[in-house]
Parts: sequence; C-alpha cells; structure tokens
Amino acid sequence: MNDAQQILVKQGTGMMAGIIACILAVLGILFLGIIFVPIAAIVALIGTLIAIKNNNIAGLGVNLLAWLLTIIGLFTSPMLLGFLGIASSS
Repeated sequence: MNDAQQILVKQGTGMMAGIIACILAVLGILFLGIIFVPIAAIVALIGTLIAIKNNNIAGLGVNLLAWLLTIIGLFTSPMLLGFLGIASSS
C-alpha cells in the first residue's frame, strides 16, 4: 500500500518568459510602446535563450510569437521609430 508517485516537472522551459513577453508586447502595441516594447524584447530574448538551451519547441514557439508582437509594437510606436531614426518626416 506504499505507492509513491513521482511527478516530474521540467523547469526552465522559457514558456513563462514568452508569455510575459507577449503580454508586455501587446501592452506596448495598445498603450505605452516606449516603455513596454523594450522590456518585452529583453524578456523575449531571455525566454528564447532558455528555450533553445533546453531544446523546448513549445517554449520557442511562444517566444517567436513574442518577437513578432514586439516587432509590431516597435513599428506602431512613433516615438520608438524616432529614436531609431526611421520615423517619417513631413
């Protein structure tokens, strides 16, 4: 009657960092891109490196979505484009 169950939890998959980066990137698209987009890029970079290190396809997919949303956030923020020097001049 002594049945011990083992639960294996794989830590460090990079998926949580990817989810946080997706949320930050969407906030950057909708609200303050100057604040949220750079933070989303940093978190997405960390999550991508962790996912590649641990060979996790799901974590890598979420982080690629975060990168896509971060790039969209970059191109929808006129202030960030101005800092990069690629803003349109009238």
